[in-house]
Amino acid sequence: MKKKDENRRVRMTKRLMKDALLELLEEKELAKISVTAICELADVHRSTFYQYYSAPADLLREIEQDFLDMIPDPSQVHGQKDTQKIIDVTSEFFDFVKKNERTFRVLFNGESGSIFMTRLVEFLCSEYVPVVYNQDELTARFIRLYITNGAVGIMREWVYAGFPVSSQKIAEIMYTLSRKVIAS
Repeated sequence: MKKKDENRRVRMTKRLMKDALLELLEEKELAKISVTAICELADVHRSTFYQYYSAPADLLREIEQDFLDMIPDPSQVHGQKDTQKIIDVTSEFFDFVKKNERTFRVLFNGESGSIFMTRLVEFLCSEYVPVVYNQDELTARFIRLYITNGAVGIMREWVYAGFPVSSQKIAEIMYTLSRKVIAS
């Protein structure tokens, strides 16, 4: 069922289960979290959980996908000549990351069973980082991976360091570094 088709009650129930899982993931890894624990914390029945998910891992994957879906549309930056527009769109995403600090901390923690960083790198590499011209396909992929892994690493450190610089500044840093790599 698509999110647009979900009524408010379903969205609220799923939100409660997602919040419960995130809270549990702050304490222990995914493999040690039971459906019962999620349901008790979210105050929902087990049958409600199984109506939407088959396991806690499915719930975690939906949380990850929710955040991947919040990344600005690549069309907002592809072919864009206005540097400030690119930085502003990227900064908006970092504002979103900052507002959802707890969730990103959990998702960036590989011990929680999350493969979020891998999914994020793949998504950004395929959708967001511009194609590098005048390179063979393999070299271009390596350049995109280098830029993307660097950007995700910077974002992760920015979150863990408690956001020592503004969203605008981190977007500017990433833009500058990625342009230098592409230009070389």
